[in-house]
Amino acid sequence: MGLFGNYAKPGPGIPKDAPPKRGLALFFDVLSREFFELVKLNLLYLLFCVPVVTIPAATTAMCRVTLTMLRDQNHFLWHDFFSAFRREFKWSTLLGLPLLALILLCDGALRFYGAAALASPVYGIPLFAGGVLLLLLLCAALYLFPMLALVDLPPRQALKNTLLLALLCLPRNLLALAVIGALGFLLAATLPMSLIYLLLIGCSLTCLVACFCAYGGIRKHVLR
Repeated sequence: MGLFGNYAKPGPGIPKDAPPKRGLALFFDVLSREFFELVKLNLLYLLFCVPVVTIPAATTAMCRVTLTMLRDQNHFLWHDFFSAFRREFKWSTLLGLPLLALILLCDGALRFYGAAALASPVYGIPLFAGGVLLLLLLCAALYLFPMLALVDLPPRQALKNTLLLALLCLPRNLLALAVIGALGFLLAATLPMSLIYLLLIGCSLTCLVACFCAYGGIRKHVLR
């Protein structure tokens, strides 16, 4: 068997008579049941991110597989990943790269104004505004890639839905960002030992948290 398994063999799926799980029970069920699939997905994602410019499309593809797990559907890891990567490459890149660039730009601005605010309180105003903008952009990032992976909509409508869900589901989004931020803090605090975690499951676990958050909003406000 290859590194990513036989793509013709579906994941374990859910027993027919099992009651559907909701909330955190669903999240931890997927995490335990699909743990080794998440490890393989993490390695596949890192491999496809090597050219850097492919990061948005690889993220959409990873979301596709993760959402399939959360929806209790059988999945074919390599086939589902590569199909979504190829199908959504154009719009994932055209929409995702500018969004990621804006996030990095806001992060840089926060560092600049944070240092400047120590010398002059007047810089606290742009610091606050930049912080709010960064949070909204991160909330939008929670939805953009799952939206492209799951919903067949024109790109403009998908982007509009992404921005609306970033606001409509704000409390849920902030909670997801807090969990992702805590994982990132632990990763940074335990370097270099945490590089093993990053290599094995760091990206796919973060994606599972993000998709768990995003799917609730997409199911309620878009799919219905």
